[in-house]
Amino acid sequence: MNQRSYVKAVAKRLTCSKARRDEFVRDLESDIAAALAEGETWEQVERRMGDPRDVAREFNEDLSDRELAAGKKRRRNKVVGIVSGAVVVVLVVLVAAAWWATPKTAPAGQSVGLSEQEVIERAQEAIVLFDDGDLEAMRAMSTEVMQNALDAKSMDAARASFSDDWGAFESFGNAYAFEASQLWVTQEVVEVVAIYENVTVTYDIVFEKDMKLSSFFIK
Repeated sequence: MNQRSYVKAVAKRLTCSKARRDEFVRDLESDIAAALAEGETWEQVERRMGDPRDVAREFNEDLSDRELAAGKKRRRNKVVGIVSGAVVVVLVVLVAAAWWATPKTAPAGQSVGLSEQEVIERAQEAIVLFDDGDLEAMRAMSTEVMQNALDAKSMDAARASFSDDWGAFESFGNAYAFEASQLWVTQEVVEVVAIYENVTVTYDIVFEKDMKLSSFFIK
């Protein structure tokens, strides 16, 4: 045990007021410094002074009732401070958890290393495959759950629910994309307008990890 640890070990066992404790610590440090200045080694000083617990106990035995009461109050306040600190830590954790669980947005493609335009083009690719009725190609770019949901009947029903005759595809209109994160899930969300001969359709498309198609809605 070095000099600093020795003094600290004594101080934490003193059952008096903070002022009296600080005064005793200063006296103890002064005695040690004087002994070292006179040529004693720290090991010799430590052996002569004895176990820190014994030093603290002898000091506490001579304390007045007033000092003992002050010491109890100081320790009680310290416990309250520790408990309060623990409560603050819990609150910080709860706030952090709430922040983590709250949906957050970011520029499209940020987590997958793509630009917004590249994410939009990926969505447009899915729309072209939908228009062509290329079910297998759509499945190849989809998540496992989406693969199971994609079939010719559902694709025809989605198209028919909007209009019986879309006409030929003419061009893409406005499009925008953003990245949405909540808990451990990050998605690329895209809205694309497609113009056909007889209708104008808006697609809401979502990609998940590795830009796999996970949602494909028409409105």
